[in-house]
Amino acid sequence: MHILKLIFSVFLIALISACAAPSPKVSSSVDPDIHFESLKTFGFMPELGTDRPGGIRTPLSNMLINAISKELRARGMSQADSPDVLVNFFVNVDQRLDVYRVPSTRSYYGYRYRRYRTWGGYETRVREYNQGTLSIDVVDPQRKMLAWEGVAQGRLRSDIVEVTQERVDVVVAAIMAEFPK
Repeated sequence: MHILKLIFSVFLIALISACAAPSPKVSSSVDPDIHFESLKTFGFMPELGTDRPGGIRTPLSNMLINAISKELRARGMSQADSPDVLVNFFVNVDQRLDVYRVPSTRSYYGYRYRRYRTWGGYETRVREYNQGTLSIDVVDPQRKMLAWEGVAQGRLRSDIVEVTQERVDVVVAAIMAEFPK
């Protein structure tokens, strides 16, 4: 089970970032009681959502740490041992179905085929796809509450399987563009 989750995790970032059209949908939510302008330092949770059990760091975790650190530093924050906020992240892949009806172009009489439609002829079509989600959590360690969450969701392309730091950077930058400052 953990191996399957890791495999999906590895492909998730490459696939979300490779979505050319439509691009991943990015959203965020924020705790209105947090004054983000006063936050100066950040750190990462001891065991991240993309780590293996026992806190074993994965290559995907390292790429996400690099990308998020870069984004937070660009916002004037620095990494510290006793930070103002802690960061965690998660990935998930869900199988989805698109079910839709289209006018039928088939007819049991050969002379109608693709020339014109018959009455009420509809076909139900089903398309299966994977949807990936990357969620970045910023936690207030004093209150042990979520301060901010940024999420990217997108249909995963199966033709792109290589995870690179550049692809991770693109998705993280899109999510972190929603970060308050």
